[in-house]
Amino acid sequence: MPRLIPRLLRALNHARTRPPRTSRRLPFQPPLVQTPPAFTRPEEVDISPNGRTKSILLDRKALRLIYRHARYERSKGLAPYVYVSKARWKAKQMRGRAPFGVIPKEMTKEERSFYANPYLRMLGSPLRQCYQTGWTLPRELMIRMTPMLLPGGSSERPECMYLPSGLEHPALSRFQGGRSSYLLCYKPVIEFVRQKGSYRRFMPEGVTVVPMHPLACQQIGHLLRVRVLQELHMIARRLLRRRRSAKPDEPPLLRRLTRAEWADIKTSGVVPHKNAVAVLVVPPPNKDPETKTRPTPAATSAPDPDAMSLVETPNGLPICVMYPTVAEEWRKGDHGLPDTVPPARVPLYNGVPLFPSRSQRAALHAALGEVLRAERTSRLASGSAPFLAQENGARSEGVRAKGGQKASHAILVCSDEKTILRGDTVPLAIALWRLRMWEGDVAEDCFVDWMADPKQTVQSHLTSQHPKFKRIAYHSYIPPISDASS
Repeated sequence: MPRLIPRLLRALNHARTRPPRTSRRLPFQPPLVQTPPAFTRPEEVDISPNGRTKSILLDRKALRLIYRHARYERSKGLAPYVYVSKARWKAKQMRGRAPFGVIPKEMTKEERSFYANPYLRMLGSPLRQCYQTGWTLPRELMIRMTPMLLPGGSSERPECMYLPSGLEHPALSRFQGGRSSYLLCYKPVIEFVRQKGSYRRFMPEGVTVVPMHPLACQQIGHLLRVRVLQELHMIARRLLRRRRSAKPDEPPLLRRLTRAEWADIKTSGVVPHKNAVAVLVVPPPNKDPETKTRPTPAATSAPDPDAMSLVETPNGLPICVMYPTVAEEWRKGDHGLPDTVPPARVPLYNGVPLFPSRSQRAALHAALGEVLRAERTSRLASGSAPFLAQENGARSEGVRAKGGQKASHAILVCSDEKTILRGDTVPLAIALWRLRMWEGDVAEDCFVDWMADPKQTVQSHLTSQHPKFKRIAYHSYIPPISDASS
């Protein structure tokens, strides 16, 4: 201690005698405000040659988009949503159902038009490989199969069966996880796999393998039809949920065609609606000649044996017919060359061969009526008249249409960048397309030769029994490219 105190005193005196140190800090300057660069977005630039008086190379905005694409920043984050509610999204974050600090963006008009296209939605699904044919196709064109344990089996060696999974709507059924495999959405493929027993390699060890039951194809077809009914139920719920926020100028999701419109489509073979994705012709089922009653609607996942017996013959009607949106003719553009791009085609589904069971067809007719009633309630809540009354020039108070202005059994399903704000009809169009693929309803003159042969095809036994399998697979599994591009 005696030595430390003198040293501290000398250090203090030395510090006092030193000259003051000048501060190296510069005087306070306000921070520089960085002006964000002027980004050029694709929707702001018109690169089409129509209406141009000078070359595109002389357009500064087009050059900035083409040659300076690095200036266009792409934000990495959540996928955009059709409609984003910040309050609901923050509530999801508080419940742990969404990541914190990130709110997705809303889709632009162009993104909504892509999202409202059922063919782009199908082609954009994850790729899966069919283990029987070796084809790699989008998941929406496949049937997911999963080994499931049967109840009531032995605890030491439980029984396991190869069953379809994920065919129903995820909001109305429980998803069966675990190891799964995929097969083409085509009935002869499932029947061939059931007969050959190639599914046994996917069964877990230590279980008793139960063979696929002979009604597996009927079960898958029944579930595909149930999915159509479930999608209609979800559309009706969506319309009733937002009926208070409906606007008078909103286009309808589903509407009945008038008798004059339906006769014009049958005569000309053209569906003159650009936003149409499907046309459903579903007449009400006839009454029983003995009981004088209509069949009871049945929309359960488990098929009723008595209802399955009430099946009508399709009377030669095809399940689906593709109609163009414009008359097919060679048209010349502004440049004088023929327009070789084919017009978009709309599938027209006949309800009798599509739903041969009378009880299921009654459920389809009831589900369509539920959606149309919800559409009418939404339009009346917004202060506008029903769509048919607007077209006929009549009021909704007790004025009935006459003649060709009456409603027909044909129902138009629409989807575009405007209707997607009210409800999503794309899952309904996909469910109908999957049912068409499953039944394999393809015309004789349909042949697509641009798809390469897969590495492994179906065995010669299946090809010999079904000589049209290759053509059917080419045409029905791949959606029409003209629809996707339009």
